[in-house]
Amino acid sequence: MQTTFLVYRRSAVFRLVTVLSILAMLSAIPVSGAAVQTDDSPRLVVVVLALNVRNGPGTTYPATGHLNRGDEVGVVGRHTNSGRWQVRLPDDDTGWVSGGSAYVRITGDTSGVPEVAAPDMDDSSVTHPSRTGIIPFQTASGGPIYLVNEDGSDLRYLTDGIDPALSLGGRQVAFTRWDDGQRGAFGSVWVINVDGTGERAVPGQVRQPKSPTWLSAAPARAGGTQLIVSVQEGGRLEKESNCVGHDGANFPSLRPGAYDIKVKVKNSGELEVCFDLPPNPKWDLRLVDVTTGDFEDLPRDSYSFSPTWDPINEWKVVYKGDVGLVGLDLNQKTTWLVTDNVHDHAPIFSPDGSKIAVSYWQHDHWEIHVLHADGSGRSRLTETPLTELVAQRVGGQELRSGINAAPAWSLDGSKIAFVTGRSGQWELWVIPTD
Repeated sequence: MQTTFLVYRRSAVFRLVTVLSILAMLSAIPVSGAAVQTDDSPRLVVVVLALNVRNGPGTTYPATGHLNRGDEVGVVGRHTNSGRWQVRLPDDDTGWVSGGSAYVRITGDTSGVPEVAAPDMDDSSVTHPSRTGIIPFQTASGGPIYLVNEDGSDLRYLTDGIDPALSLGGRQVAFTRWDDGQRGAFGSVWVINVDGTGERAVPGQVRQPKSPTWLSAAPARAGGTQLIVSVQEGGRLEKESNCVGHDGANFPSLRPGAYDIKVKVKNSGELEVCFDLPPNPKWDLRLVDVTTGDFEDLPRDSYSFSPTWDPINEWKVVYKGDVGLVGLDLNQKTTWLVTDNVHDHAPIFSPDGSKIAVSYWQHDHWEIHVLHADGSGRSRLTETPLTELVAQRVGGQELRSGINAAPAWSLDGSKIAFVTGRSGQWELWVIPTD
């Protein structure tokens, strides 16, 4: 079975593979053929934070809404080939949801639930794999950006830049460029069609923009398609040298990160402590309209990276902050701590908004962890196979774990694509999310 991947955006860790795609929310198509529900009909209970409801039994059908954790609805139809259930919604309409045990719990006898044929779809209402099953990636920051289909076919060069991110409908790629490689350099945000046409810069310059993340069109804010980007703003851009007096009794307090510490004797006979501080630039978050260039600086931490948009709650963004993952309410302009683990990097929402995958610093290398959207329920998804570690030991090599990073969800949330160096070269691999 071919799996289409909903790929959100780059890993802030490596910039080796950067990916983004969010399934478009399209208009509803009436669903016919639902069975009449009786009081003893089987019931479906949602066990994840949120679950998409679609017009048909598959991810190629547009999502028309969602159910929340704990919602209970009646089961009125089934589609055996896709493993999906047709349910009676609270407004008495019907829709299709995933039948996976990780998403729903079924109660009652389903043996009498009728088989329902998948409804016909016109081209305007279908999210085709050709539109969403594309992975943009790069092998060097600022170098060539490539596109490849999710099955590995049709590899093609697109343009040059940093951090490519696929748009909601899979028709455009956003990326950034810097004027030079110096800290604090000016740069700009760019967009290009996936067929290589229409490349243009978004009006306005910012310092070292990176990690563009597409948002849906937001009626509550300025119209049009929007991006959130990390931009460099303030902080220490170059190495800094300092000297402070020393009375010979109490060693002076040094600033965090101090290194190359030396105690000197001045001509006057007084002591002083000299030390260097490394560069320490700070990073803000900015909401940018890709059409007009209008922007809004958002609440953020001192070091704000890799924003990811919640596909269910359009107002919600999660990013890597000073001490862990931070939630951001775009409407209320408030933030809150999602995790307090400094090793969490590059968060990526699952397509139903119920989970977040991260690149996690696992002692001395990177692995993929998956959490619930509220930061609970952490599980480790990847690890170096035991056979590989045994082979290293037998070969007399120092034991080392392979790097696994840059997670990207499939459209149905059942698999994650990621970057790995376990074979000695960078490759894209796939793993089931369970």
